[in-house]
Amino acid sequence: MDSAPIDFDSFLDRYWKQNDFPLLLTDKNGKVIAGKLDYLDCDCHGQSDRRRQQAAEHTRYWGEPVINLCCDTGYAMWAVPILDNNRLTGALVVQGIDLENSKPGFYEFVQKSAHALLQDALDANLLSRAEVALARQRANREHERFLAIEASKEDVVCDDIRSIYLVEEPNLLSAIRNGEIKQARAILNHILTGIYGLAGDRMDLLKSSVLELIVMMSRAAVEAGADPAAVLGRNYRSLAELAEIDEEEDLTAWLRLMLETLIEGIRKHDAYPHALLMTKAIKFMQNNLHQHLRRDDVAHVAGVSPSHFSKLVTERLGRSFSQLLVQMRVNRAKELLCQTDRTLVEIAFDCGFSDQSHFSKAFRAHTSLAPSEYRRRAK
Repeated sequence: MDSAPIDFDSFLDRYWKQNDFPLLLTDKNGKVIAGKLDYLDCDCHGQSDRRRQQAAEHTRYWGEPVINLCCDTGYAMWAVPILDNNRLTGALVVQGIDLENSKPGFYEFVQKSAHALLQDALDANLLSRAEVALARQRANREHERFLAIEASKEDVVCDDIRSIYLVEEPNLLSAIRNGEIKQARAILNHILTGIYGLAGDRMDLLKSSVLELIVMMSRAAVEAGADPAAVLGRNYRSLAELAEIDEEEDLTAWLRLMLETLIEGIRKHDAYPHALLMTKAIKFMQNNLHQHLRRDDVAHVAGVSPSHFSKLVTERLGRSFSQLLVQMRVNRAKELLCQTDRTLVEIAFDCGFSDQSHFSKAFRAHTSLAPSEYRRRAK
């Protein structure tokens, strides 16, 4: 931008009188071409052209001014883009505003002044009202999407007995194996509440849902080491009893007896197949390597106590949980290094390492090579 597309001095003077903030004019790259930038007491000293450019781009994207920082430890700034046929040619920028040491209500004043700058630019036809309207629509869609994602995190919505049971199964089996029978019964009561709620007054649907629960509990009992013939035989005999039940009170009594029998079958066989436990735990770890994984969380998924899980990992895999986790992350990193062109920083975060330095150190410890060298040799 060789010259200002407006009478900048008048624009600056009017904005200063109305909002008490100095105004800058920059080119499309964020370089100041008009206005005075006072010395700023922050790391960048106000010299970051890129930050000014980004501030204008943020406003253009969202359709509203975004309060940015001069640098990571710096003062506040905001900007409004100047467009020519939807092409960025410059920006109006306010910079050097100290928010931390300001008086109460100052931030609200800053927000009001930022929006006033956008409105002044719209009135002067420095950017398109249509584009701003479209940007605001996009921002609303992003906001609604965010709210939907957050709402989905609040609770697991279950609309069938299988979903209800699978959500509660890890807690239920863990309680049974740890001898916490009272807790196990409380969990089963929660499951039954869901079943009765879904079935309503329909006895046929209620009996079908109860039967499905018994089948899933029977599977858990067999996996826990109970005699399959005994479990299945009792279920087979009980089908005739279930078919004759017409009253909800009788159904509840029948169900309670069946569940108590299955609980006892799981509790008696503490030798739960280790292969099944480890498979479930390792699958969970593989799917969540990018997350902060705690031993207690993985043990919970496997349905055993943390101490028992540590013992299983040591006995069956010959290493501690933390050693296993690092090895799995390094193995995943090897795959990404060979199969993708992602940067080392991206791979480090994808594999759950806190930073690239931690990633490189762990990778070298397991392979004797730096990640970049491993990628070079692999290719």
